[in-house]
Amino acid sequence: MRNLILLVIFSTVCFLTLADDRGFTHYKKGEFNKALKIWTEEADNGEANAIYNIGLLYFSGNGVSKDLSIAYNYCKKAALKGLARAQNNLAYMYLNGMGTNKDYVKSYAWSLIAIKQGYNSQGIKDNAKINLTPAMLIDAERLANEMIKEIKK
Repeated sequence: MRNLILLVIFSTVCFLTLADDRGFTHYKKGEFNKALKIWTEEADNGEANAIYNIGLLYFSGNGVSKDLSIAYNYCKKAALKGLARAQNNLAYMYLNGMGTNKDYVKSYAWSLIAIKQGYNSQGIKDNAKINLTPAMLIDAERLANEMIKEIKK
């Protein structure tokens, strides 16, 4: 059930934000290999949306073998480039151990970063927080601040 919810989140965000994207045009037609080719070229040039979209393909298994570890890696790359929806989804992946180990500190930190950019990641933040001790919460906030500085570079 959680995988289905995350797939809906990933897919919906993709559909809502990429209406003018050439790769998205192919994606909508079910031409996942063509979308992957376009997004790979764009990702090689550092385009955060393309990096994120490749992660979506690996998350869903569209045009590639489903692999949550690879999806996680692409999502993290896009998150480090400052893409708020990737930060939100990375927080969710840490919260649920999808493609990576569960890590409530990192989940909280990434959700906080997404929130600071105006992304609604409050639910993930709240779910991570209930698993944190006061000391872990301080660590998570410190980690978020460190990552924000890195992202801004």
